[in-house]
Amino acid sequence: MTGPLVAITGASSGIGLAVARAFAREGNALVLIARHMAPVADLPAERTVYAEADVADHAALERAIRGAEARFGKTACLVNSAGMADARGFKDVDPASYAREIDVNLKGVLNATKVVIGDMSARKSGTIINISSVSDRKVSPMALGYTASKYGVRAFSESLREAEGMNGVRVVNVAPGYIRTNIHAGMGVSFDKYREILGNPDFLSAEELADIVLYCWKLPATICIRDIVVAPTRSTF
Repeated sequence: MTGPLVAITGASSGIGLAVARAFAREGNALVLIARHMAPVADLPAERTVYAEADVADHAALERAIRGAEARFGKTACLVNSAGMADARGFKDVDPASYAREIDVNLKGVLNATKVVIGDMSARKSGTIINISSVSDRKVSPMALGYTASKYGVRAFSESLREAEGMNGVRVVNVAPGYIRTNIHAGMGVSFDKYREILGNPDFLSAEELADIVLYCWKLPATICIRDIVVAPTRSTF
């Protein structure tokens, strides 16, 4: 039998795609959402829906998720994984760039959550997992827009948990540090250069983080890991 529906944003690559593969192994139905989403060869076609949507567009997100729910039932778990970063100093970042960071990293989380929270609260069941960053508590002289957006994600996660925990809705904030993804490409630098900027730390794989996300989901519904920081042992913070 197909497991309950899991909605994942930012699912075309990196952490989102690794999370999709982890949930697929457990037999869950999936709706995978990204701006440029294409079918993934190793995911089961019979229980995977692909949707192209910008997380900054609430209406597009709602169409994507409702379409999958019509086929597989209500969303049991939402993983907000879409994200972007501009690692330059703030003097070098144009307003459009930091506005986009806020739109994707923070408003995207609010938009996707808004789509599913009413149903989860009404049926007193559901899990929302927000992929934040260690930057949600660790400031930096670089990537100020990113850091501000992630502080917002953590605050939203904690506030939503207080609002909905007694309704049986779990809200989990996962704060990774130094995960090997292609996020550096959006900054216009190579991975080696990105790693050098950070002080040459170790990096975890997206698959390793996905296993932790899955662990948070598979715990009994009565247990909620509210906030978890995941980072390589050898790091510079």
